[in-house]
Amino acid sequence: MVFRIALLLLIATTATLPAEEKKRLVIPTATPSSKPASNDPNALLQRFFADLKADKLDAAYANLAKNTIIAERAENLEQLKEKTREAIDNFGPVQGYEVVQTDEIGSVLFRQTCISLNTDLPLRWRFYFYRTGGQWKLVDLRVDDGIADLFDEVSRKGAN
Repeated sequence: MVFRIALLLLIATTATLPAEEKKRLVIPTATPSSKPASNDPNALLQRFFADLKADKLDAAYANLAKNTIIAERAENLEQLKEKTREAIDNFGPVQGYEVVQTDEIGSVLFRQTCISLNTDLPLRWRFYFYRTGGQWKLVDLRVDDGIADLFDEVSRKGAN
């Protein structure tokens, strides 16, 4: 809703500009007000997938887990990196990603579901964030090949 309002205001503003100033329309990225830019989950995920695309697995997880409880569990992080490497070997290199679902529960829990666009088959990624001390922190991450499950979830939501 915030994005739609901002977009309408932007369109209304550009409609009154002289013709020579209408050539370029720039739409700013909108983030919900509950997610401060200093630790925006969207920026964190963008960097994570850019690192995976550049085949920088260690850097991807180092940046993603920085200052989180996940980083404190080194053995779990290493296991996650190993499983991610196996998945990339099986599904092909990451070429990009798409956010396919965003869920908020209250004002402190946030889940973003993404698919990585691997060369052979996509993977489903679920990132769970918790807002504490005015900042969003990654508290859980799950990755699998449950693409068919996404369609089932969408069908169930549509039936409700």
